[in-house]
Amino acid sequence: MTFSLKYFVMFLLLSMVTQGQCRCTVSDLQIGAVRTGRQIAGQPEWKVTVVNTCNCPQKQVILSCGGFAPVNPVKPWLLRPQGNTCLLINGEVLLAGATAEFAYAGQPYIFRSARSRVKLSCMN
Repeated sequence: MTFSLKYFVMFLLLSMVTQGQCRCTVSDLQIGAVRTGRQIAGQPEWKVTVVNTCNCPQKQVILSCGGFAPVNPVKPWLLRPQGNTCLLINGEVLLAGATAEFAYAGQPYIFRSARSRVKLSCMN
C-alpha cells in the first residue's frame, strides 16, 4: 500500500510540474518597438521585436493590428494583415526564447499579442 501511494504522489507531482511548464499565454509574448533613426517617405522607421518568453515554442502568433498603416507594406512572410489582426512569420513556430523582428515606416503603433498556439510536442 505504501509503495503504491509513493508512486501515486510522485506521479501527481511530476504531472503538476510538467503542466506548469507548458502553459503559455499571450502575455508570454513580449513586444517592443524602437526607432531605427532612418526616414522613409518622410516617416520614421520602427523596428518591432516579438520575444517568446515562454519555455515552450508557440505558433500561429496573431497580433492585433487594426488601423496599422505603414508607408510601405511589411513583407507578408513577416507580418501578414488579416482584417484587424496580423499573422506573424507565416504562423511558423517561434521557439522558446526566440525573437521575430520586422521593420516599418509610419506613425508609431502599439502592437498587442492577440493569440497563439503552443506547439503540441511541448504539451506531451
